[in-house]
Amino acid sequence: MDWVQRINKALAYIDDNLTGEICHDEISHITLTPISLFQRFFIMVAGVTLSEYIRRRKLTCALADLQKSNVGVTETAFKYGYESSNAFYIAFKRLYGISPSEAKKSDTVLKRYDRIYFTLTISYVKGENDMVLLNVDTFRYTEPLYEAVRIVLNNIGADYTPEYIQGISGAAFTISGGCPSRPTCANDLWTTDFIKLLGYEIEEYPCFDEDGNDVSEKMIEAVKKHIDGGKPALVFHAFSVAEFDVVCGYDEQAKHFIGRGSVHGNGSEYAREPWDRAKTCDLCPAFGAVLIKGKTAEFNKMQAETNSLIKAVRHGKQKLAVDAMPHEANGIEFYYKWADEYANKGKERGVADAYCYNVFSSVRKAGVIYLRGLADNYGSSNPEARDRLHYAAANFEKEVAELEKAYPYLSWESPWGVDEDRSKNLAPILKAAASHYEKAIEYLEKALDAIGASYTDSKFKPI
Repeated sequence: MDWVQRINKALAYIDDNLTGEICHDEISHITLTPISLFQRFFIMVAGVTLSEYIRRRKLTCALADLQKSNVGVTETAFKYGYESSNAFYIAFKRLYGISPSEAKKSDTVLKRYDRIYFTLTISYVKGENDMVLLNVDTFRYTEPLYEAVRIVLNNIGADYTPEYIQGISGAAFTISGGCPSRPTCANDLWTTDFIKLLGYEIEEYPCFDEDGNDVSEKMIEAVKKHIDGGKPALVFHAFSVAEFDVVCGYDEQAKHFIGRGSVHGNGSEYAREPWDRAKTCDLCPAFGAVLIKGKTAEFNKMQAETNSLIKAVRHGKQKLAVDAMPHEANGIEFYYKWADEYANKGKERGVADAYCYNVFSSVRKAGVIYLRGLADNYGSSNPEARDRLHYAAANFEKEVAELEKAYPYLSWESPWGVDEDRSKNLAPILKAAASHYEKAIEYLEKALDAIGASYTDSKFKPI
């Protein structure tokens, strides 16, 4: 029997003897702990002394007896070990604010002090050369910029759903391709700006300074210190490729960071990579680490939610600039272009197609849930906005269904290179998905109109 079980057995002994004698020696015998040590432990974890806990449990049971039976106050007082009805009266009124007689006649629901049960949660493991934070959440969506933020924020006390984070950031409504970096650069809100939008203070530790000097050792030490303080860190390219990952541990001997990425370390085992891997990112700058320190500002929830819809419509209706590269197309324009590419012969399924498909098909599911949540918030106060958001969500859901059909043709598991049979099957699927996406964006625009906002508003700012 472990110590937690012994503590709970001792508390069961106390409850079984509320009307009799509670012996400290018996508690010590059950817990294999001197009573003085057990008492110090109890007040530390329960917030009250052991004697106060016993008093509250007795009076709670006495209250139940008084209100559910014809037993008198004096008899109840003696039953729970009080030497006189006067002593019982004083203790009862001190706890409940009314006398035992008043409680017996009253239908008022008074506070119960129920039995305590202890469980053991291990939050970290620290050895001579390593430190690992436990119970760190997994990535719920395969997304490179914001899902890691949610994991860290929730670990330090916030309470954001994965769907809300994908929605409020705008990631849930983007679609782009032609380059593997599009899920990162097609979003107009960088990770650090998003954290600040939510009201949190950060510290950034790059891998290289402005002169190009390697300062990754400073970054590594800052991350280790942050983890020693019980907080996970965001590190770009720690486990994944050119994405923000969650580092929640380190191994001094192996010189490894330990943690989770969007597709790495999301089972029962964490991912492990050399802790200087962050500086080896060659697809984009080696951004290093971001440490979230604490909340310092209020989050304007209503404005941010409206802005997320504005961003979604702007992205969806964006037109490719004359001097832009072809792969920079976004939204509806890109979607139909993507379908047309597979409708023509010679289209190759490469890295960009698989990676972009993997991200966008994942986050769109979050968008459906996010919009339905927003719609329900309007309720009867703005039924027009509510209904249009539900229509948008329904069309995004249809898009999700088409994207699921595309899995055998576009995912990492699909064949590489040119496959005309694949293209023949895939083109109409992408075209149907594009059509549902287009309708969803139209309904979001109508919802904005019902809210009294517009995606063309020049006052709109992404953060």
